[in-house]
Amino acid sequence: MKRGVRRSLDSQRTPQQLVRIALRAWGSDRSWNAIAALHMRGSPETLALAQRLSRSSSWRRRALGLHIASQLRQRRQGAESGSVEYALEATQRLLLAHLHDPHDEVVGAAVSGLGHRPHPEALGELVRLASHPSSDLRWSVAVALGRYPEPLAIDALLHLARDGDDDVRDWATFGLGSMQDADTLEVRELLWMNLSDADPDVRGEAVIGLAARNDPRAVEYLLTHLDDECGMLDLNAAARFASQRLLRTGRPSMVGRAA
Repeated sequence: MKRGVRRSLDSQRTPQQLVRIALRAWGSDRSWNAIAALHMRGSPETLALAQRLSRSSSWRRRALGLHIASQLRQRRQGAESGSVEYALEATQRLLLAHLHDPHDEVVGAAVSGLGHRPHPEALGELVRLASHPSSDLRWSVAVALGRYPEPLAIDALLHLARDGDDDVRDWATFGLGSMQDADTLEVRELLWMNLSDADPDVRGEAVIGLAARNDPRAVEYLLTHLDDECGMLDLNAAARFASQRLLRTGRPSMVGRAA
């Protein structure tokens, strides 16, 4: 109930008021709620606001401008509900221009935006940033690269799926396994390797990816992991297989729950 009231209040605020809230509460849910409200204000005025913010001497204002631009949308008019992307080319240019910003959080905002609004000119820089010292930035790259089907993106995700940071490995494995259609020996071997990862989310994304490619090794893995302690990702992977072997594990109801 409170969240619904907050959305209603945000819808009544001016763009300038939402910007002030986003900056004052930076990094909090309140800030992201304000940014989400700005996303739905697609108009020449909001685009100009994002562009002005992106030229600020303050890194936080620049990052805010990019966050606004990255998902700027305009509500459909008339009987149809929903929204459409607004100013796609202009916002892509804005995001591309900040991939070399001196502050990591601004670069991260640009990377995130180019995941929402992919552009072929971004790919080379995203691949370069896959080796950045900041794990937060590498995580943003891992998320974004799931939207780029090119071989360079696949290679970078293979690298990130071996990253030392759990969240980076998790998202890179998800990108390879679920967001990409590539079905090569290298992709399958990486997913198989990550079935032994110490992080349960990484293991779950790996088995989902193998199941999506009908790799029989995923069945062998699931035969030993479908129990009362298994996670939802394991159940979802099992549901992808029409395998009587999984039904004979003695827990057919668990496979049914994932359907």
